[in-house]
Amino acid sequence: MKYIIAIVMMLNLSGCTASSWINAAGGILQGKDAYEKDARIKRINSANKAAGY
Repeated sequence: MKYIIAIVMMLNLSGCTASSWINAAGGILQGKDAYEKDARIKRINSANKAAGY
């Protein structure tokens, strides 16, 4: 319970709301997804090129 109160107080003192933290986390996840998609496409293209397609 002490940890929850400490986290809530820290968020209140930082001036960030829960929605801003959620938006930030969503942006990070979208960036990670885009990076993984690009890496996957590069691997597929490399494999196709090596196979002669």
